[in-house]
Amino acid sequence: MPDKFEFFKNKRPDRVYLSRSLTERLSRKNESGVVEPYSRPFRIVSKVIDSTESHQFFKDGKQVSLRITEGQRQEIKAKFYEDTRGISTLQIQKYTIESGSPHSVYFTFVDKEISILFNFLRNIEILPLDGDGSAKLDDKFVESIVLTKEQALQLLRQQPDLLEELSKNDITAQDVATLGYRRKQLSDFEKLLTDPAFFEQCKTALGSNKKPEDVWQNFFEKNTWIFGYGLNYFLNSPLDGEKFEQVVKGHDFVGAGKRVDALLKTHGFVSALSFGEIKTHKTHLLKQTSIPYRKESWQISDDLSGGIAQVQRSVQISLSNIRSRTLIKNETGEPTGEEVFMYQPKSFLVIGSLSEFQGKYGINEEKYSSFELFRRNLTSPEIITFDELYQRAKFIAESSEA
Repeated sequence: MPDKFEFFKNKRPDRVYLSRSLTERLSRKNESGVVEPYSRPFRIVSKVIDSTESHQFFKDGKQVSLRITEGQRQEIKAKFYEDTRGISTLQIQKYTIESGSPHSVYFTFVDKEISILFNFLRNIEILPLDGDGSAKLDDKFVESIVLTKEQALQLLRQQPDLLEELSKNDITAQDVATLGYRRKQLSDFEKLLTDPAFFEQCKTALGSNKKPEDVWQNFFEKNTWIFGYGLNYFLNSPLDGEKFEQVVKGHDFVGAGKRVDALLKTHGFVSALSFGEIKTHKTHLLKQTSIPYRKESWQISDDLSGGIAQVQRSVQISLSNIRSRTLIKNETGEPTGEEVFMYQPKSFLVIGSLSEFQGKYGINEEKYSSFELFRRNLTSPEIITFDELYQRAKFIAESSEA
């Protein structure tokens, strides 16, 4: 420890310290499900900060005060991978000698905690301060208004007529930020579909033991605009517990004397829900066999039928939970027993790619028609392939630019 302390003490605050290239041994599952080892090169970067004073809270009876104390040297250390520049750990530490010998005091951020910290600090500069009251801002809203200076300049270079358009149509800074954000997400969507190395990087960044489905779920949870507007989306899970409390907040279903109003509100609430099951772009739509089930008729895959069953079950569980939590009463406060679930929530399954039907000399008509006839005659859920969803996202992004 004394050697580390001396190294820490002798560092210069006007320098950034970068370690030599190091190697970490990891393991992952390949597409066949077999665990295989692999290596990732990483480095450690650090910087010390000298402060003239610091602040500490102390309690004197029932009163809590802020005390200014003598400043100390602190150090920020980050471990990052060379291939993606993704930060694995972020550590903030200082040394104390109160016990007579120096020892380090530190706390560490890992994985998603690092990006949360970064976004939290970055977003302070652009948070809207409308009025003197408090506010609660969803992360998705804050992300939609963030646009760095470099991104803004790049956007203006790509769209030379944009400044003129801004002045003519009273377009706000938030409109520009949203446009830039969606263009970036659309680019990531395309790379996830076409670049296996990029897909693997995104999976690794989520942490260990993550599946390909987790990559897509993480992406779509940040980009529900791809599916459309005005709906509450639930991906790969039913509506229960805390999630239910979040989405019904502000809805008054149970007040006495509001029977018709409550019926309408509940109908509107249920019809505004949308449940989705997310598979992967490599999931097969039809069974992988060389022989059709019947002449010119091909069976759907187990993943497709299983995905349909999953999302239908999510809807069933969710409606059951809503029934148990919403009670329609008459003017005297007695339950009416009224059935308010005439409407089914929307549901969809994102799975596979239409490129599965592309053969060496064109589209396999029998296989494609088998799939297309099946999904057209299925009432719920709506089946969307990943390439179709990408085209939908592209249309939304381009329509926003028009």
